[in-house]
Amino acid sequence: MKHMIIGNGGAGIRAAEVIRARDTGADITIVDEEPYRCYYRMMLPDFISGWKEFDAVFTVPESYYRDKRFEFLPSSRVSSVQTGISTVKLVGGRELGYDRLLIASGAFPRRLEVPGVGLDGVVTLRTLDDALNIVERCKTARSAVTLGGGLLGVELARCFNERGLASHYLIREDRFWPQMLDAAGSAIVERLLAKKGVMLATEETIAEIKGERGRVAGVITSKGRELEAQIVGISVGVAPRLAFLAGSGLEMNLGIRVDDHMRTNVPEVFAAGDVAEAYDVVHNEHRINTSYMNARRQGEVAGANMAGGDEAQGGTIPFNLIRIYGLSVTCMGLSLPPDEGYDIFTGPFPQGDQYKKLVLKDDVLVGATLIGDVKEATKLEELIKKGVKVKGAKEKLMEGDFDLSEIVNKSAG
Repeated sequence: MKHMIIGNGGAGIRAAEVIRARDTGADITIVDEEPYRCYYRMMLPDFISGWKEFDAVFTVPESYYRDKRFEFLPSSRVSSVQTGISTVKLVGGRELGYDRLLIASGAFPRRLEVPGVGLDGVVTLRTLDDALNIVERCKTARSAVTLGGGLLGVELARCFNERGLASHYLIREDRFWPQMLDAAGSAIVERLLAKKGVMLATEETIAEIKGERGRVAGVITSKGRELEAQIVGISVGVAPRLAFLAGSGLEMNLGIRVDDHMRTNVPEVFAAGDVAEAYDVVHNEHRINTSYMNARRQGEVAGANMAGGDEAQGGTIPFNLIRIYGLSVTCMGLSLPPDEGYDIFTGPFPQGDQYKKLVLKDDVLVGATLIGDVKEATKLEELIKKGVKVKGAKEKLMEGDFDLSEIVNKSAG
């Protein structure tokens, strides 16, 4: 059996490992457009800021692919997938056949459309090459401006600050991470950033990037402020890598539509990670949920089924974890209710840099936010995914003194 995997990140590598464990004789090929062995993208900010050494970003040793008997094709970009004849075509013309295919090609940063965005010194952070580029630029820069109210935006602003640059951080919305955090949760993060020296401004964006001799010299904000900068970091979201799938016959919306087994509409083709639209149990629709944990889980399910198994993910929910200057922030499910038909419990929080919020609908936990102490995160996630009735256990959930199996079993009974 010949297995082809497009993508060398968390989803692709986990799938390859599971296939190998289930089928020691399988022919497994991993194709990736980057030249590096698998690395942990969430470690890149720590590398840029100087907290981690270069080798720390890699999740596998150099001998990994040889030891696992994977054929690894780095620096190889896929130009098309021809599902009718089970063939992957690479840029340059090489064609590779497969029996089963996993598409785990990840995502790329969205572009900000403002004057000056093409100047030398405008950066994004997605790949290891991006990180290496930023490290070099920080050696001679004095100041930086970052735009983006989400996880990578705050990481870029933090990196510039840690490298000793004057770090301005612009957020278009009224608070940090408004897609997942409420005002109380955002305020905790914003106070921490201010304490560390990051100059945060909300409801302000970049109107124009100014340059001198083709290089970034500063920005003009939407409020008319002029900020000096030799680096401008842009983080305004990501989009799945799908262009090479034109004409493939795969069902796609924002991403590739998959069932709970990570199968697409085309037999023997699977998808996982940042390109996969899987069923979201709290939104009751197929959605892309981008997180490393989700990618690994979907890769595991896909790999098992490519090797002849019958595994299911059991649905997915938004689940994001980030550490900002050592402060852990976790949001999951419907952490921001869409209307008034939900019950919100915060108990005695916020308390200093600690926050806990539970969101319930009809006595079912559908969302949660944890800041500071996040040790209950995986248990709360399981309750959300299972749709368990927690009537009578709300106080225990808020206190953190609960037995997950007891709640699940009581609900089942």
